[in-house]
Amino acid sequence: MSIRGVPQIRALALYYCDVTGSSKGAKEFARSGLFEEFLRRSSTIKASTSASSEDAETAFATFVKRGRDPHVRATYANGNSKTVGLKNLSALECERHCEALANEKGKPGSRPMKSRHFTKAPSVQGRWTPFTFGGGAPYDAAP
Repeated sequence: MSIRGVPQIRALALYYCDVTGSSKGAKEFARSGLFEEFLRRSSTIKASTSASSEDAETAFATFVKRGRDPHVRATYANGNSKTVGLKNLSALECERHCEALANEKGKPGSRPMKSRHFTKAPSVQGRWTPFTFGGGAPYDAAP
């Protein structure tokens, strides 16, 4: 997704293990034609070997990490990064996750709403009513 025509994704890195079975789909996605097709379809992503390449807007790299579960990490223009696990997913599902990360704006998720605090001890003053401090007269009444 872009903000004012500027794509927000800066780097997309795919990490997988070349030995374990949980990385089967991620390994297939990286080594088959799905990876190149994903790069071709995505207009903002250009293949490069490092994130500091001058001609590429976005770097997409694959890394082999032995003994680790597969995951994809996206870095955005505002400095935020988001990681999505790809454990035991197929190559097409890995592609869907990469597309979803490429289309995001990179803003952090909103915090969940806090629950209200309820006390066991009631107030000493009593509950508030509109007549608590005004003596029963409304505030906008003329004297």
